[in-house]
Amino acid sequence: MSKISKLLVMLLALVMVVSLIAGCKPATQIQQPNPSQSGNNNQDPTDGDKDPTNATTTLPEAVDEFDGDARMIWNDIFPLAEPVTFQMAVRGEKDYQTLMEKCEWYKYMVEKTNVHIECVVLGSDYASKLNTLVSTGAAPDMVLGPITISSAQVVELAERGQIIPLEDYITDPEVMPNYQRMLKAIPIMLNKMTAPDGHIYSVAGRANVAASAWESPLEVNMGWLKQVPGYEDGKTFPKTIDEMTTVLKYFRDHDMNGNGDPTDEIPFLMVSSSTSPTDAAANLQGLMNLWGIGTKDGSNEYYVHIEDDDTVTIAPTTQNYRDCIETVALWYEEGLLWENFFQKVSNADHNKILQSTTPLWGFFNGAAWLPNGPADNGTVPWRDDVTLCIPFDTGYDVHYFVNPAYTGNLNNFTVFNTCEEPEILMAWYDLWMSLESTNNVYRGMPNEYLRWDDADDYKAYYEANPTWYLDENGNAHFPHLTQEDWVDLKKYDAELNDKKTEDHPTWSSIFNQNAVFKAVTDAEMMGGGWPRTEYGEEVVMGKFMEEHPEYFDHKMWPRPYSTADEAEALTEYWPQVFAVIQNYEAMFIRGEMDITNDADWEEYQEELKDAGSEELIETLQSMWDRVK
Repeated sequence: MSKISKLLVMLLALVMVVSLIAGCKPATQIQQPNPSQSGNNNQDPTDGDKDPTNATTTLPEAVDEFDGDARMIWNDIFPLAEPVTFQMAVRGEKDYQTLMEKCEWYKYMVEKTNVHIECVVLGSDYASKLNTLVSTGAAPDMVLGPITISSAQVVELAERGQIIPLEDYITDPEVMPNYQRMLKAIPIMLNKMTAPDGHIYSVAGRANVAASAWESPLEVNMGWLKQVPGYEDGKTFPKTIDEMTTVLKYFRDHDMNGNGDPTDEIPFLMVSSSTSPTDAAANLQGLMNLWGIGTKDGSNEYYVHIEDDDTVTIAPTTQNYRDCIETVALWYEEGLLWENFFQKVSNADHNKILQSTTPLWGFFNGAAWLPNGPADNGTVPWRDDVTLCIPFDTGYDVHYFVNPAYTGNLNNFTVFNTCEEPEILMAWYDLWMSLESTNNVYRGMPNEYLRWDDADDYKAYYEANPTWYLDENGNAHFPHLTQEDWVDLKKYDAELNDKKTEDHPTWSSIFNQNAVFKAVTDAEMMGGGWPRTEYGEEVVMGKFMEEHPEYFDHKMWPRPYSTADEAEALTEYWPQVFAVIQNYEAMFIRGEMDITNDADWEEYQEELKDAGSEELIETLQSMWDRVK
């Protein structure tokens, strides 16, 4: 056992002792591997007799600081004495094998581990192809990516015994020491990826840090706000609904952008970049954060809301929601929202507003942070005036929605019962879960020459010297990027872009499986372990979250696994309930019905019940009780 592995074991043991002394309830209860079997390849990973409810494993407390060490922890079993080849199923139609064999990071990993990967290409109809392989007994060792296999498939395959439980490996610091770091940062990941039968069949991957998963922040154009009497200092924000309404009216009635046209201003931009009219509802949900309803996402689970007492409900049954819609209806009546709020808006028309060299809006609860500074190459200079706005008081505590991906994207790595060496496979996968590996996955090996700008697919950073390196203390160092350092690949495509895709592809550019091999925690992001520009989304929003933790201290719906009965109920009731919500929201906001009128409100609630809202809430409560 390496010194680092021994240290991790000691830390785990120490936390368990402290928990017992303090009388704390274990944060997570998962079956602990038998110490006599740890590292033993004869261990049966498909043993279905283990009872996770009697387990005692307790993970260390969450880590909230980055110690500066980005190095991976090497498992003692590598390099293997004899080469081992695993089959990895991936969706899509690329020549994955050829590209992978050219990846410098993959070649390095083969050299250091003696583990080889054979890609099984599933094509565009990947679900059917995977089902065929499984049903004919030709399943690969593993499947890569959260989209390739669904949660319903995981549960079904587990019931058939065609995929194996992974909890013994995931919770063993000797097998997966790097993944322990992720679990320390987000302990609920372990709960979330536990199936209804108490076992873990698929590893959750960290696709987002909290900052990048925070949806619909309230943004303000400071160039406009500073023109409003009382807000000239650039530090004052509206503090109440009335003050916010007054500012919006000022935006409506004045030529804020100075283009000579006092009629083209949009006080509050309420829509997202989508051609779907339902996207207006998504933006509306983002605004509900200010009324204490932490909800907003791109799925049917738009409105799931968890109260402080662990009661699960859907937002449209709450007084918070009613008060929010009342305010939005007032703004709509006063012409303070975009006139196309409920219209089907093309991406091109929407981008005309967001990309205009003349600012056209004052407030925006966008689906994502609008890049500014060097990221937009100065083409939209007014964006430098856009900043996150301190929420105004609605009478409720702000509960910003953080995407469930923050607690881990499900189904990133699933192992079939055809795998003959699951412990070696899991130990190999664990090597990719360090910050050092993540940098190699996304940016190429040190001494490679190309790095992409996250905000622009056509720009890259080029230098002949190493793009990043680890110093003797394990600290990651990256070159400081300036606007002049970016190369426009539209002009130099043959010189640079072809090299990237043909000669030195990065692992992430090959597979692009929803960042399946990304392992960056919040502490590492804000502590400098993961490079971002000064104006990048994660940095700007991360600083805001650090300064205002009270807005983010709430329970989020983790979108967990469901039983077959629960899945059937969700499939039946969500579409019906959501259709009622969309219909009534539009009528209330347009003034066709009055949400302050008790009779109209009761009619709405009865329609929700007729659509199955009570059965839906009961199902959601059952799922949450199991996860928490």
